[in-house]
Amino acid sequence: MKLTHTLDRRKRRMATTVAVLVGFFIVCLVADPKRYIASVYNGMLLFATSVAPALFPFFFFTRILTSVGTAQILGDALKKPIAKLYNCPSVGGYVFFMSAISGYPVGSRLLSDLYSAGLIDRRQVKAISSFTSTSGPLFIVGTVGTLMFGSASLGYLLMAIHFAGALINGFIYRIKKKDATDYAELVRTPPDFDDLLGKSMTSALTSLFIVGGYIAIFNMIADVLTDMGVVNALAAPLSSLYSSIGWEPSMAEGTVLGFIEITRGCLSISQSGAQIKTALPVVAGLLSFGGISVSLQSLTFLGNCKIRPLYYLATKTTQAIISFAIALAVSLLM
Repeated sequence: MKLTHTLDRRKRRMATTVAVLVGFFIVCLVADPKRYIASVYNGMLLFATSVAPALFPFFFFTRILTSVGTAQILGDALKKPIAKLYNCPSVGGYVFFMSAISGYPVGSRLLSDLYSAGLIDRRQVKAISSFTSTSGPLFIVGTVGTLMFGSASLGYLLMAIHFAGALINGFIYRIKKKDATDYAELVRTPPDFDDLLGKSMTSALTSLFIVGGYIAIFNMIADVLTDMGVVNALAAPLSSLYSSIGWEPSMAEGTVLGFIEITRGCLSISQSGAQIKTALPVVAGLLSFGGISVSLQSLTFLGNCKIRPLYYLATKTTQAIISFAIALAVSLLM
């Protein structure tokens, strides 16, 4: 009974905190509608012109592939390396492959689909999610490397670091060997061709609008926090740290923005005048963390698998640290 009351109090405190935060942003929107409606519009424009064209076909086609049993086929091909490295079901290889070519939050969406289909359980979702939450080559190489930093080579280097960080991160959270002796084979479910295209289209559009909504809202949140001086306040000590180690302090604001929304953060760092060798570790770390916006997108799907937010944030934090360390080592050789 005491435990139940404690949980109820925690839920009430959380609900109160959420209500206060939401109320604050509503007040900001009402107080300066021109400014913050423009923020939402700019976020939606960014989504419509850069994110949606890249994600929509991946959402649509990956849903079809999952429905016709491709996860099981590709899983068989990757069964031995995935089982040996992570003690995970072979389908984890399929999730990593699709996440690596598609980007956030495709990996989480696929895990949700597989969990709902009964192909993997909660424990397996937790282990697989630790190495299958990745950005994609289109964003890393195309948007960050080529468009923001003007270097496709930098984009490919960031991509290699990013995927290496994810795969190494999986070792930290892999299922212990002694706990993984009773794996059930994947259930061989027949492909579902009943209105396959219609269901895949509905699923893809639903997932796409979830992503777009987060980008638009977090673009506004980033502007509110900037206008309130919160971003500058958080960036100040970081700026001093960067200066003390010989890095450009101008990267500090972009780092803080990157923890909120990854696209704005990387853009800010690219415009800060920082040298590539000093920007590399920071951008690599931010790409692996993904930002609060991406985290909430992923948790929207992983919540269906009963994955707790703190666990997910822990996996993203260690992944960011690993990628940062790899990129730092590479930068010292540049």
